[in-house]
Amino acid sequence: MSQKYAPYGLWESPITADAIAQDSVSMGDIFVDPVTKDIYYIEQRASERGRYVLLSNSTQREVFDTNFNARTRVHEYGGSAAVAYNGTVYASNFADFRVYAAKDGNISPITPEDPNKIYRYADFCVHPVHTDLLVSILEDHTDDTPRTVRNSLCVINSRAVTVAPLICTEDAHNEFYAAPIFSPSGDKLAWQFWKHPDMPWEGGQIYVADVKYDAVSHKLSLGEKTLVAGQANTISACYPLWASNDKLLFTSDESGFANLWEHTQESTKAVLASPVAEDFCMPPWTLGDYSFAFLDEDGTKVICIAWRGGRSVLYVVDIAKGSYFEVKDKSFDFVFVDHVDRVSNNSFVFTGLRSNAPGAAMLCTLTGPSFVPNFQVLRSTASASGTPLSKDIISLPTPLTLGPADKPIYAVYYAPKNPEYAGSSIPGEKPPCVVGVHGGPTGLENQGLNLLKQYFTSRGYAWVDVNYSGSSCYGRAYVERLKGNWGIAEVSD
Repeated sequence: MSQKYAPYGLWESPITADAIAQDSVSMGDIFVDPVTKDIYYIEQRASERGRYVLLSNSTQREVFDTNFNARTRVHEYGGSAAVAYNGTVYASNFADFRVYAAKDGNISPITPEDPNKIYRYADFCVHPVHTDLLVSILEDHTDDTPRTVRNSLCVINSRAVTVAPLICTEDAHNEFYAAPIFSPSGDKLAWQFWKHPDMPWEGGQIYVADVKYDAVSHKLSLGEKTLVAGQANTISACYPLWASNDKLLFTSDESGFANLWEHTQESTKAVLASPVAEDFCMPPWTLGDYSFAFLDEDGTKVICIAWRGGRSVLYVVDIAKGSYFEVKDKSFDFVFVDHVDRVSNNSFVFTGLRSNAPGAAMLCTLTGPSFVPNFQVLRSTASASGTPLSKDIISLPTPLTLGPADKPIYAVYYAPKNPEYAGSSIPGEKPPCVVGVHGGPTGLENQGLNLLKQYFTSRGYAWVDVNYSGSSCYGRAYVERLKGNWGIAEVSD
């Protein structure tokens, strides 16, 4: 078929506003029951007014009823609204702010009634021995102003339907918590902490404390806490994950990039023999955004997502050897990977975005000494009723590095593309260009398929996303360019 010519910006395109909005779904989370190995995911549905739907992978059905909204507003941005343990799924319900448990079709609330929606819960971890006890972030809006909201860690007793404080200080209105996690035996608890005016990616700190259990009262308490890593306003430590009862893994940007570190009673040190100039995690804008998981029960090997040129790359890290191996395979075409969680030996799940296909909840199994990946789509975000988009019309992203070598600026370019058109009918015309600017300001404009961008490129527009100074996943120094320069550095870029 012969191609046509028309002015840039006036090409006819099958990508309409209705097509963009039709059955729009985004994948919000994926997680694994560590005992049963069942997989669950949360998807956000535009057709249901943005409801967050919690689904079982094995049944492809909702775990809770059709009015349940598995979402939380802890820290306002939310995240980590659900967890599963030994066949029971626990989740926050946005409708009434209570936490519920579901098992074998039976659903019941495990936090007290809260008619005024004062209390918010998120980031749950289940005690591995006393499984009716969950540690959770508790955000208290009794005095509901930005300066007086109080943050703490609490213990939810799912049988008694009670909530008791675990860590709560007089300065709770300035304090924040994330990622509480029990050691395999339940004898220790690790968590992330930061204090206003820090954000977690600026001065997040990892703490560990012994867990004490009172058999008479059936309550948990903590011994003296120990600072493991992180320093206010200087070093960010995030994402604690126990490799064993003695070894804790986490990320730290002490080198200038967020690399993997380990903590034992004997030492705290970087996992890799030398720093890697790539971030091995995303900033914790929302809760539960882990980028790594263990590949074996002994906690000696880790699958890890790092960031290079604004895209995800896949590593297997050998903790014992302090080495890493990049998994290079043409089947790994994901540009944005998040919510990594272990399933079993050499298998893990994640949510992923591609540049030329809809996002999906994925299962990956690695085989052989070179860790050859096999990817399986568990659930796609593709529209159930819409016509699949032809790859011939998709404009693929081209990462750009602009400016001087000692102070680069990162951007992503999408060229006009439509198989029906060969170019402009106006000699010498250059296409109009849309400049995309992400929010944040420490955000990152990812390179996943975005129908809004394709709406324009398929009509003859160019599109450029500027990951300006202050954007994440290019190292701490790039983020800190914006310090004291808001409204100056990013505008200049």
